[in-house]
Amino acid sequence: MRKISTTKTRSSWRHRAAQRYKKTPTEKALLKAKRKQHRTEYTEALAAARNVVMEQATLLREKFGRHSVNYYFEEIMQRSRIRKGTRKANKWNAFVKKQVELHNAALPAGEKRHKACELMSEIRARWQELDEDQRTIETHDVIEILTERREMKELATHNTMVHAFNDAQRTLEKIDRELTALHSRTGVEFILLGVRGDTEHWNQPHVFHTARAAEFFDCCFKTSIGTLAFRFEGYCIAGVQEAAAAPAHAQHMYYTNFDTNITAKYRVVLEKWPLSKFCCPGDINGEFEDWENGRFDDRMAEMLRDDENVTSAPPTQSPSPPSTETPTMSTSDLSEMQSGKRPADDLNGVFSVSGEAMPVQKRARKERSDKGKKRGPRKRNSASTSIPSSDPSATLT
Repeated sequence: MRKISTTKTRSSWRHRAAQRYKKTPTEKALLKAKRKQHRTEYTEALAAARNVVMEQATLLREKFGRHSVNYYFEEIMQRSRIRKGTRKANKWNAFVKKQVELHNAALPAGEKRHKACELMSEIRARWQELDEDQRTIETHDVIEILTERREMKELATHNTMVHAFNDAQRTLEKIDRELTALHSRTGVEFILLGVRGDTEHWNQPHVFHTARAAEFFDCCFKTSIGTLAFRFEGYCIAGVQEAAAAPAHAQHMYYTNFDTNITAKYRVVLEKWPLSKFCCPGDINGEFEDWENGRFDDRMAEMLRDDENVTSAPPTQSPSPPSTETPTMSTSDLSEMQSGKRPADDLNGVFSVSGEAMPVQKRARKERSDKGKKRGPRKRNSASTSIPSSDPSATLT
């Protein structure tokens, strides 16, 4: 089974000598002309190859005659360029690698290193001299190294951002070309989104889609694929919660098992609930009253402590000392306050700075016009008024 991930660290697997020679303007001009000539010849060769394929398509049309020449041309050219698979590292690959390393290890420092193609004839002659058992002994440890190196090159994470950027760009371009060709051959519709998963990455959101796929998003979701790609990138980078990415509204309120039914599903957290049990507001009876009375008792006790602190403080020397009289409170009054009962007269009064009650004159109201008159029960409507009968047989006399 083919691996889809690895824990190996990416490392260098080839030797590159630094380029020290600087070309002159004449050499650069010759190299430019050579490249231009190569492009021209390559283009002409491709055109000739296409002509050969078209000739073969014409022969197929003449032989079978059921479709057009373009149909047979597409049939010939429809072979996918996607790699079907890779071969395992064999003894020959391991032997070539080992021989090239031996030759390069014998070179002095700074000398240009040999490539496998330059030593192939010598390596082949040496290979033919060995029997099967000797080949196995020579390559048995190198095959494992080759296998691990292939796995590292295919699956290991890049060490630098520029390598990751270039790899992503080249791979996505290849996938786009393959999907475009597949869409042309089969008519299959595609949507491909590629976004970065970290703020340190350099890749822009990559979007590939066919025409009908873009129309589907515009008509059904009322948004473009580009907008969706930017949202997808934000989700991958910021790691927003599910409720922020796709907010949902609770259809029913659950007071029982609130954590399971509401918090876990809709990401709603209950904070600073004053009562010991979370329940519907309509079910709150005595518990809320006890909580409110408790708050009142705590507040009154705090006020009493403040008054005691003020009384126990030593008086300050001043030419005209203010009155040090403090209101006294009887034991019965204190017991009434601690019991939670709050008389309306005490709470609705006005107090001075020293705590003494101040009388408040009530506004006189206008007297009623019927003051002092005796009012009896209300008169009922007379029962003499009769309702006409609905019986059709009844007659008036």
